[in-house]
Amino acid sequence: MRSTSVIAEARLRGRNQLTLPDPVVQAGGLAEGERVVVEIDPADPDTVRLHRIRASYAGTLREVYGDPVAALAEERQGWE
Repeated sequence: MRSTSVIAEARLRGRNQLTLPDPVVQAGGLAEGERVVVEIDPADPDTVRLHRIRASYAGTLREVYGDPVAALAEERQGWE
């Protein structure tokens, strides 16, 4: 699958509110109420980056810690 960049214009409104255009929301798979971090590098102030804040980190480190279901099953065997 080939991905393409999405470019859309947004305008900063009163009270510093910014509405993300529909193409950006759809391309990012964003939903109402999601939180993002806004990053601006002082060395490049013309570039603004948004980073999604995950609602949950469950299962993100399986390759580091292994299968949590198997670990829990093994732990429970020790209880008997």
